[in-house]
Amino acid sequence: MKANSTKPPKRGARRRPWAVLVAISACSAQALLGAAQSQIRADESTAGAHQRQSEAGARTDPIEFVVGNVEYLLVHEIAHLLISEKNIPIIGPVENAADYIATMALLLEEPLDPTQRDRAQRFLLAAAMAFSASWEAGTSKGAEIPYWGEHALSIQRYYQIGCLLYGSDPAAFVRVPHAFGFSGERAQSCVTEYARASGAIEWVLQTYGRRPGDGPGAESEIVYEKAPTGVSTSVVQRLRSIELLERVIARLHERFTLDRPFRLVIRSCGRPEAAWMPDRRELAICYELIDTLYRLGLGAAPLVLDDARSSDQR
Repeated sequence: MKANSTKPPKRGARRRPWAVLVAISACSAQALLGAAQSQIRADESTAGAHQRQSEAGARTDPIEFVVGNVEYLLVHEIAHLLISEKNIPIIGPVENAADYIATMALLLEEPLDPTQRDRAQRFLLAAAMAFSASWEAGTSKGAEIPYWGEHALSIQRYYQIGCLLYGSDPAAFVRVPHAFGFSGERAQSCVTEYARASGAIEWVLQTYGRRPGDGPGAESEIVYEKAPTGVSTSVVQRLRSIELLERVIARLHERFTLDRPFRLVIRSCGRPEAAWMPDRRELAICYELIDTLYRLGLGAAPLVLDDARSSDQR
């Protein structure tokens, strides 16, 4: 895809900042960004070194950690696009609905790459790890907790992913409640919660999804602007090698007919966020966010899916 020069969002433009997804406040997000940039300036070669260590089983691969979070946040923002474009009725905070859609999409959809059938689950765990790590980073710095915010608190979002994962197959994921740290009583309600969410997703697809005879719909464009750091360059290389953005957007067009075109762009924004901006018809993923997520990934405690399965399932 060609690169194209764009300007950051204008002041007052509608934003749904991913900063709240990876930190419990804008203050802690900026602190994490500063730490990430310092780390990257100190040694931009660490991306490859940490990847090699992770391949040897020593730690979480921070590049895959970022890529997994990119898929989750991309689907989260696509949910905002669909909710606004299709006028999908939502009861409760729209951010919660977007979280549910992102989690359920990774659980329910056929693999984007048939040769990597467990990748969606790994990426979903990476998103959960980011929520947990951001909560710990924010609380350790004494950051203000935004109880009034549009999003649920990051630690709540961590538990929500674990709940839906367990609810999707309690027999296979019998150890998930212990791995995530929620009670057996909560685990029992997760089965009903997953069933309710699955039914809602099916209703959305039947009511607003593509139907036989529909035309191709409006097109979309994917733009990768020049990555400013070694880490973001490595992440973009991984994204392009697995065609993640292209496959997600192709799946969107398979499932829904869009009336108006839009553009997905990865670029520098001046702050760590991802946002759907309907006035500009643009879904932006910011390089500052990628660098912040990388820093989170360096210290995130791994959630190993195999250890969360019952011994009968392994």
